[in-house]
Amino acid sequence: MKAIFVHLSGSRKGDTQIFASEKISIGTDVSNDLRFDSNIDKNISNYHAEIQLKNCEYVLKDKESTNGTLVNNRLVSEIVLKDGDLIEFGMGGPKARFRIKTDEADVCKPWTEMLEDSLGIARTSQRGRLTTATTFVRQLLWEAFTQSSRSFKLGIYIALFIISSGFVAYFYIQYVRLSKTVEKVRLLEFERSVAENIIKTYSGGVCLIQGTFYFYDEETGEPLMMMGRGQKGINEYTGTGFLVTTDGLILTNRHIAEPWWEMETSPYIHIGPTIKPRFEIFRAFFPGIKEPFTLKIEKISEEVDVALLRIDTRGAKIPVLELDTAEGGAAVGESIILLGYPAGVNAIFAKTDPEIVKQLFNLPFIPLVQELSNWGLIRPLATQGHLSDIMRNRIVYDAQTTAGGSGGPIFNTKGKVMGINYGIFPGFRGSNFGVPIRYGIDLIKLISLGKKD
Repeated sequence: MKAIFVHLSGSRKGDTQIFASEKISIGTDVSNDLRFDSNIDKNISNYHAEIQLKNCEYVLKDKESTNGTLVNNRLVSEIVLKDGDLIEFGMGGPKARFRIKTDEADVCKPWTEMLEDSLGIARTSQRGRLTTATTFVRQLLWEAFTQSSRSFKLGIYIALFIISSGFVAYFYIQYVRLSKTVEKVRLLEFERSVAENIIKTYSGGVCLIQGTFYFYDEETGEPLMMMGRGQKGINEYTGTGFLVTTDGLILTNRHIAEPWWEMETSPYIHIGPTIKPRFEIFRAFFPGIKEPFTLKIEKISEEVDVALLRIDTRGAKIPVLELDTAEGGAAVGESIILLGYPAGVNAIFAKTDPEIVKQLFNLPFIPLVQELSNWGLIRPLATQGHLSDIMRNRIVYDAQTTAGGSGGPIFNTKGKVMGINYGIFPGFRGSNFGVPIRYGIDLIKLISLGKKD
């Protein structure tokens, strides 16, 4: 629809102005849409009146002008204009004939008439109820889009946009949820495949460390005897280590390389200044290799619980574990794999045929481990978990372990060793501790520098 002003008097006498906007401001101020010359039209206020298109009707409203607004010679404050109305802006002011031009697409049919016509067409349909309802909706939409105001059409467009946006948002949310589920499944499959690959590739490079040691008097060279028993006091233990170089370097914990480390007392003696420890047996058993390898201490960390040992590989093909040299690569929540021999001989017995256990059960500690190797029963146990905290010199995780698993490698999802298992938190199975692998790498570098010198 368009509003037309045919000016009959005043500063715009003889002009015809056409407005297609929904709001027309009138006055002498330059900001008005329909502006009169204040020098000529002295009866008009700066902001005299305005006309708005509401529901296909032009509504004139006086803006509290000084001399008022007249329509068909009658003073008004607000009125619906009709085609052909005579408007006088201020008593004795300029006059204009108001005309309404309706475009073919701007019928502006009332909403009640649209409903009535649509219902009438639907009722005359000779088809079923569903088709009748469809006809009504289709006709109503047709009426709305062809015989309604521009603001109504805009409202329809906005409503359709909101509805369609709602559908898009709903399906997007469902897509995101499905994607997350698929990602979780993919991650689980990935973690499983990583674990399988680590166990298959590197289990052969993780050794069971067997040690026995006693204390002797450095002045006399004599071993110390157990109180009341008259025999040498032997300490027996197991641990875990893993091969890190082809020339036989093995990483483990310091308390595996030096089991008397930080020990102040023993079940048999009080350690004095002349009392020293001595290994009786210190060897490593690798899966698939019957004969053990004698261990020698190569380097001990004075900062953390890490030690570097050495063996003569005797040309055996033992897998070398790859160390993660990347800085800051680990993240809380990341999956890990832990290999080792937690619970030592007892864990091996737990997964061994009972008939074999009966044959080996009463053997002394030293020949027992050799027999387990002869039977091919020495294989590391794998447990999985997630990192729960990362500190400068410690990593915390929930992968299960216990005594005997100390010194075992901690793998990340890249299949590389990111830490060395060293401790458990008594009474709380959800927290076990490891040393970041960089401390082991530092020991290896020190050995390499020593060779160059």
